[in-house]
Amino acid sequence: MCMTSDEVNYLVYRYLQESGFEHTAFVFNLESHTNSCNIDGTLVPPGALISILQKGLQFVQAEISLSDDGLISTESDSLSLIEAVIPDIYGISSRAMTSTVPKACDPESNDNDIPHVKFEDPDVTMMLDASEEQPTFENGTSAPSENFQSEDADEELKQSVFINKDNIRHFPHDKEVFSCVWNPVTDKLATGSGDSTIRIWDMVDTSKEPIVLKHAACSGNDKKLDITALDWSPNGDLLASGCLNGSTKIFKNSGELLHTFKIHGAPVFALKFNCKGQYLVTGGMSPSVVVIDLQSAQQYQDYKFNPGNLMEATMDIHWQNEKTFAACSNNTVIYVCRLGLEKPIKYFKGHEREVNVLRWDHSGTYLASGSEDRTARIWSLRSEECIHSLQGHSGSVEVVRWMPPKQKDQKFILATASQDSTVRLWNTKTGECIQHYNRHTSAVLSICFSPCGNFLASGSVDRTFKIWGVKDGILVNNYQGGGVISDVCWNSSGYKIAASCEDTNVIMIELTSESGS
Repeated sequence: MCMTSDEVNYLVYRYLQESGFEHTAFVFNLESHTNSCNIDGTLVPPGALISILQKGLQFVQAEISLSDDGLISTESDSLSLIEAVIPDIYGISSRAMTSTVPKACDPESNDNDIPHVKFEDPDVTMMLDASEEQPTFENGTSAPSENFQSEDADEELKQSVFINKDNIRHFPHDKEVFSCVWNPVTDKLATGSGDSTIRIWDMVDTSKEPIVLKHAACSGNDKKLDITALDWSPNGDLLASGCLNGSTKIFKNSGELLHTFKIHGAPVFALKFNCKGQYLVTGGMSPSVVVIDLQSAQQYQDYKFNPGNLMEATMDIHWQNEKTFAACSNNTVIYVCRLGLEKPIKYFKGHEREVNVLRWDHSGTYLASGSEDRTARIWSLRSEECIHSLQGHSGSVEVVRWMPPKQKDQKFILATASQDSTVRLWNTKTGECIQHYNRHTSAVLSICFSPCGNFLASGSVDRTFKIWGVKDGILVNNYQGGGVISDVCWNSSGYKIAASCEDTNVIMIELTSESGS
């Protein structure tokens, strides 16, 4: 048997990443240099660490159940992982088991099998069933796609999202793809990867080569080159990117590099243009949230919420309007800041663990947040306490997204995605869960509403991204990718959807209605 520290570190890194602990995975990757190990990540299945632990646990269970005279216990309970590591502490040994029978005594009994091991922790259980059968696609008279399926959908929903196999395209990076974001004005898609590049793809003429933007020079020694954040300016003219090496860059949509900022000196986790594109706010693994004035290309303001805590990290940032934004951190507090003021105008406290994500609603009235404490919460500047604590997930809440308010009744609808492998829809006016999507088998890392608000896309560690009908909660289509789906997004027209995949591919699918429009 051969086992190296690189292999152990890689499996731990993958477990952290697949379970949704993205920021912890980043830090572990930096310290253990897993990117430098000679392991092809595309060949390692999801849940590999849990799978091998389960097999080891079964072996220990069998070993303990076997007495010195070769007899198998019939009354041994399933071991927990900790009990298997230190069985003597728990008084577990083969000598302590008194009721034994010869292994071949009862040929019809199932007791001869290795005992089944149950994992009670839902965050662990979800990793065990990560593999999924290759789906098939059936949709009227259309030619079947080798990767799409339509299941349990009524005719109205089936015909609303029509996928032809010729409209499914793959665009390659050199390493895993972490993020994708559509230009808000044109059909250009920006993608960020572990190969230290951002690529801008023309999704009108897909035969064109992408514009390749190098965020950092690949020397072969620098392992801190993952692109961790992307955002387009509201008018689509500028693209901002953040990197694990701590740098932030601003590009024109033509690919020309305008500015490079090295402000944080640590990985950048979040960046966002304000609604007029005048300012860019950035945050990461440092105590600072920095606002950049794009007209002067200078640092405009530096917010240090907890300057004495060097381990404080900014997890997410979102603007309420052109001058006010919210930022969340790993210290459970949400800060609301206004440009020109030195201190936050509001502190939202209530989450019990790290806050992963936040989003203002489209009117800027309500703020939604998701946390490691397995809740999402709704806040308002008019209240000191949260308006609603949305409880129902059994794992960390990784993503929150508001439904586009195309109709009056959509104004208060929020979607949340969790490590528990589910997506939920909430009426934030009442705090009621109104839909529960549970067809994923591992952590859901990304969700996105279609612009019309009728459909919701979700991407998961289980290597699938799914399209759901919002009205009835029906799974309309399911795409099986070649790796973890870390990001999904719709274009502004709603007829194209993109997904970033761990297998180095960007997936783009053109959707048409029954009429072909």
